[in-house]
Amino acid sequence: MNRFSSAVLIGIVLCTTGNDRSFAAGNGGANEIVVSTATPEEAAIQAAAYKARLAARAAADEGFFLGRRGDFPAARKKFSQAIELDPKFSPAYRLRADACLKMSDWAGAIVDLNTLIRLDPNYAEIFNERGFARRQLGDLQGARNDFDRCIALGADLPLAYGNRAEVELMLGDNSAAAADVAQAQSLSATMPDSPPGSSTPSVRENQTHRKTSRTGTSNNAKGTTR
Repeated sequence: MNRFSSAVLIGIVLCTTGNDRSFAAGNGGANEIVVSTATPEEAAIQAAAYKARLAARAAADEGFFLGRRGDFPAARKKFSQAIELDPKFSPAYRLRADACLKMSDWAGAIVDLNTLIRLDPNYAEIFNERGFARRQLGDLQGARNDFDRCIALGADLPLAYGNRAEVELMLGDNSAAAADVAQAQSLSATMPDSPPGSSTPSVRENQTHRKTSRTGTSNNAKGTTR
């Protein structure tokens, strides 16, 4: 059974895209023109960035498989290595946040989720994840704000309604909680089954996080779902 949710199987690619191959080989239409007109310094910077991205992907792949085996501390180290290699490689932050959540390191997860929100303030599922972590730390109003934001972005994520309902109950807003429970049940009943998760993290780079925004993982041992 996969220990990472299908929502985090994003952007981890060992094989290169057509544009990457063109850059690496020095041929391939439009990319050839860009490379041929670059100064030696610019070409060196581009080559270094390209190698760093490949190394980051490889480290993240290693971390993913460590997580599949349940070794989340080792997985987190690999994701940290990927971030050190390429600080702009956003999937590594997503994977490291997920590892932190699996380890109940709520504060650590929030740090990476904050980074992802800065990179993409319209990524609905990340607000749901951060709200879940905030609730675990006792920040009920902050959690509710995050679930509000997730829902306002139009993700129709049943987990967000369910999580918000739990926070509303804790805040004493029973009528709002009842409405959110009903909405979560309604969405779950009409939502098509999610496709099975990939058996490998080496998926196509154009499978962005927005295409998995309706998925989530069960966390019933913690008394809730996310």
